[in-house]
Amino acid sequence: MKVVDISHYNGTVNFNRLKAAAEGVIVRLGYRGYSKGALVTDGNYLDNMKKATAAGFKVGVYFVTQAISEEEAREEARYTLERAKEFYPYFPIFIDTENGNAAKTGRADEGKLTAAKRTAIIKAFCEEIEKGGYKAGIYASESWFKDNLQLNPLSKYYLWVAKYSKNKPAIKYNAWQYTAQGRVEGITGYCDVSDFIIPKLTNNQVVDEVIAGLWGNGAERKIRLAAAGYNANEIQSIVNKKLGTTSKPMYYLIKKGDTLSSIAKMFSTTVKQLQEWNNIKDVNKIKAGVKIRVR
Repeated sequence: MKVVDISHYNGTVNFNRLKAAAEGVIVRLGYRGYSKGALVTDGNYLDNMKKATAAGFKVGVYFVTQAISEEEAREEARYTLERAKEFYPYFPIFIDTENGNAAKTGRADEGKLTAAKRTAIIKAFCEEIEKGGYKAGIYASESWFKDNLQLNPLSKYYLWVAKYSKNKPAIKYNAWQYTAQGRVEGITGYCDVSDFIIPKLTNNQVVDEVIAGLWGNGAERKIRLAAAGYNANEIQSIVNKKLGTTSKPMYYLIKKGDTLSSIAKMFSTTVKQLQEWNNIKDVNKIKAGVKIRVR
């Protein structure tokens, strides 16, 4: 699938003309300032998302990180989720990790964090996105993935790799940004262009993702499943059947930042049911590292 990614740097985009050149649009939602660390929404974000959606594009968002701790990364993820949810992103929600400027003076730029520390930060963002009911992805250049991250702990996420060459990335990837100098109808000047691989999942694979909390709940779930080409009623029927016939209890290891409410949403149950299964009297007193029954 041909996809362009845009930000306010691309100016005003004619999305009706762009339809002749691309199927998907991924919009910069925002960024963390590379010096003081403030969270900022891209100036064209809302306008771009509204117009891209109205034009019928498959849409997605990315957030440019300068987080220097796991908590900052989770904050970035929550900031992104809050602003993205009204548009029901089709693509995974991406964290963009790179240098803040050419001089590499950003608070989280090259040389400021170890690969292990940066990997933990990126993973924290992705975990928070998945807690919010969406798939998570990571954008970086091929060299950044190799030199500044540890790939194994991040391999479960959707990897969007930038490599401006005729040769494909030499690392595992799900999307390849092959040029930053694309010329397409509807965008004045250069733009980034990528090839995205979006696998068509079987119903049972989608059901497993729904049960894991990656498609949201209620009306949101139906909209997102339909937009991705799945029969929402059929998927829900399989989910109900699978949950109804599951006799063995399922357990979940509580992570830092979890709440009973977020866990209940993740596993399509209720806070009251979690309390009953686990003899929890105070909903505000759960501890990271403790296993609780969730089904």
